[in-house]
Amino acid sequence: MAVKPDEPAAAAPGRARRLVRAPLWRAAARGVAAVLIVTAIVVPLVCLGWTMLGIFAAITVGLNLGLWAGRDSGLASLAGAVMMPVVGLVIALWSDVQLFGPGSGAIALSDIGHHSYAARLRFTDARVATEFTGMADAYRLHGSSGIRAWLVAPIVPTNWTPAEPVPAWAVAGVSGYGPLDFRTPRGWQQNYRAAVRYVSTAFSPAHTAVGRALARYELKAAAGAPLLYWVEEPRRVISDERTFLAWVMFAGAATWVCFLLGEAMLAAAPAPPEPGPRTPRPRRA
Repeated sequence: MAVKPDEPAAAAPGRARRLVRAPLWRAAARGVAAVLIVTAIVVPLVCLGWTMLGIFAAITVGLNLGLWAGRDSGLASLAGAVMMPVVGLVIALWSDVQLFGPGSGAIALSDIGHHSYAARLRFTDARVATEFTGMADAYRLHGSSGIRAWLVAPIVPTNWTPAEPVPAWAVAGVSGYGPLDFRTPRGWQQNYRAAVRYVSTAFSPAHTAVGRALARYELKAAAGAPLLYWVEEPRRVISDERTFLAWVMFAGAATWVCFLLGEAMLAAAPAPPEPGPRTPRPRRA
């Protein structure tokens, strides 16, 4: 009986067919979920002013979630362990505005202590006393954002005198941005009477500038005097900052999905098994 020649092994699936495999999209879903979880943990910590705890959570939680998202391959695990902490660190280090919280309505500046959790503030009698400005050099970390120095100045009622405590401080960064950037001191000359709450990051020397202003002008600060950005429309500023946060989340998720697609397209396909000798079928009696 003639033995049939060995049949050729089945060809490996094409590269495009790798994009419809279930493990790829399960890994993509895990990565998107990891970005959302890191953001949900870091943002509240930053808004409460716990920047160092936010940095710690960004690294530890992001690292573990990144390894979980890319558990299907060693390269994906490495990429996830880098991407997820980076998303959290960008939020923790560059978000300096309280993104969530109620508005105070129009209040007297002396009542600011009763609105400790307000993210948006409006005053009936307030101005920035620019003649008592304090300054501190920016750290190297802010060089990429263009900020060269941080300025602070008292926010005081219209009838305030230097013998009275400073109820709040206006914060600004000296940079090359245009006049529409709310972080610059150009708005201090305007009669905005509105502000958003500044969240001090671990790498912002705003408190150093406050200490220098108190020592230079022999001022007194009220207990718990907040640091604020002096703005025209608080709601618009917070909306823009939330948009920045959404872009950070989108960039993290899109980078992860693009990495998985690139890995699936460029990784070498597994070699087909070597054909072995055929086992002769037993003859029937």
